Amino acid sequence: MRSILKFFIILSSVISFSVQAEEPTPKTLDELKAAIEKIREVTKTPAVGIALVDKNGIQWVDGLGEVNLETHADADEDTLFRIGSVSKMFAALAVLKLQEEGKLNLNDKVRDLAPEIYFENQWEETHPVRLVHLLEHTTGWDDIHLAEYAYSAPDSMTTKEGLDYHPDSRKSRWVPGTRHAYCNSGAGVVAYIVEKITGKQYETYIEETFFKSINMQSTSYFKTNLYEQKGATLYTNNKPEDYWHIIYRAAGSINSSPKDMANFLQFLLMRGATSNQQLISTASIDRMEIPETTLANQLGVKAGYGLANYTSGYNDFNIAFRGHNGGVFGGLTELSYSNQLQSGYVVMINAGNGMALDKISKTIRGYLTQDYKVVKPEAIALPEKFKTLNGYYAPINYRNQMSLLMIATFGVMKFSTDDKTLYRSPVFGGWESKDYAVNENYLIDHWTGLPSIAIVNDPIEGNTVQVSTDLYKPVSALQVFLTFDLFIFLILTTIISFIAALFWAGRRIIKKTPADVSVGMRLWPLAAGLTFAIYMISISMAGVSLEAYGEISILSLVAFVLSIVYPLLTLWCAFRLIKYRYQSVEKSAPKWIFYYSLFYTKLNVFMSVYLAYYGLFALRTWA
Repeated sequence: MRSILKFFIILSSVISFSVQAEEPTPKTLDELKAAIEKIREVTKTPAVGIALVDKNGIQWVDGLGEVNLETHADADEDTLFRIGSVSKMFAALAVLKLQEEGKLNLNDKVRDLAPEIYFENQWEETHPVRLVHLLEHTTGWDDIHLAEYAYSAPDSMTTKEGLDYHPDSRKSRWVPGTRHAYCNSGAGVVAYIVEKITGKQYETYIEETFFKSINMQSTSYFKTNLYEQKGATLYTNNKPEDYWHIIYRAAGSINSSPKDMANFLQFLLMRGATSNQQLISTASIDRMEIPETTLANQLGVKAGYGLANYTSGYNDFNIAFRGHNGGVFGGLTELSYSNQLQSGYVVMINAGNGMALDKISKTIRGYLTQDYKVVKPEAIALPEKFKTLNGYYAPINYRNQMSLLMIATFGVMKFSTDDKTLYRSPVFGGWESKDYAVNENYLIDHWTGLPSIAIVNDPIEGNTVQVSTDLYKPVSALQVFLTFDLFIFLILTTIISFIAALFWAGRRIIKKTPADVSVGMRLWPLAAGLTFAIYMISISMAGVSLEAYGEISILSLVAFVLSIVYPLLTLWCAFRLIKYRYQSVEKSAPKWIFYYSLFYTKLNVFMSVYLAYYGLFALRTWA
């Protein structure tokens, strides 16, 4: 499932993955097979399911490695992997199919189609949530909450029951149709609408309309007997994962094999055709690939997230790949194809190793593009309005409230320009883009070669910049670095103070020195700082312990208590400082202790305010 989990999956993978020297690009299919097998072995990925398809048909479909580390059963082309959010592509296809039949329209209002489904939108009268917003993730809704992620939905649970379980996340935070923010519940609502229109269970409709027609005979949304026999065991750090019964099956529950996914990929490359029929029109596939609902899309931007189909690039080739990826605990999938190359691939692994998947993906893209001649349009002088973009920009289309703090702090981008180029890079480094203009309306990024960047007028924030799916607002350098420095200084001060406390506390114990005012001045700010550190660690664990944080448990209660105790300790520190400052603490303790405590307490005060501003006070992860 392309979800909030991906960050934590990739983060854990980075720690465990040894960076290898760049290998030469495979020139032949045999070299590609050998390269992927080497990556699988080096990254200790148990199994890889793979399909390679081009305009001439299926070129390679196979399973590599072992589906189970205990039984050592070999993977093959019929091994079933969990494809996660790639499942959403079928929700889009279902709507497009029903639109062709005159039963639905992408611009239909969700309130008209399903008034019984709860959601909030304060702009409903002027900017209603429409069917297309569900598929392009422009409803403005929060991504599903931890309570929804953690819920283990039995296969017998209906789509409506899933939607009724925890509807709180379905609240538009900004005007629908203006910003993209990935939201898994949208696919659940789409599934329910499909059920109302067709009179069939969503999964049954998809199976009858698409799986059978595309020849995906082993593919299912459920934990079937066939999955019990042929399913790859999923692993995180070589530990098996339980089967995840996702609350919105349409969002990420499909189990499929390399052979079935090869047929699906061929269907996409053939623009909606199977071997014996045009199942869906070429025009519908075209629409699926192009986003239309955000502010920048209205100015001509084509890169981004269409109808459950998003764009990506490769190096500076100016070539667009399309498709989707997905991730569940212990399983990752990527489906990607290029209309320019008339080829594509599917990679499925039964490990939560994002670096392994990324390495395999880049190796395949290198192989597919080896004979591609880069075609870059003639760039014009950078329009004046884009030359004004020099500075720092923070993303404002966050997926959920819990992620806002990290995005606002560490997701800031630096923009700079010259006569023909806009340069973009994370403020703390990592990569750099070189975007260019061919007209006055938008810029093209050198990875996809698609119109990707436009200056837009957001109805809430005003003058902003959209880059593919992300929307940025300008922020001052002072704000960027003060925020970052606050984290750094607080962490460093806590570490240094903790180490120092071990020495001076030990010395006082040995010498049996009685406690005085200076002891409290040192210990209380340290207690607050340590509480902050433990709190940050506890909420960072939410991504790898969904069940515990998605319900009332020891871990979720610990996070809740810490989120309250930290600001209370900080207030206590401030109170003591004020109290003893006026009692001339300098007479009973060195003056530097007071100023040290003042500095440390100020850091804690600023951080407490910062956390409260981003909704992390009295945090109830289960809500």
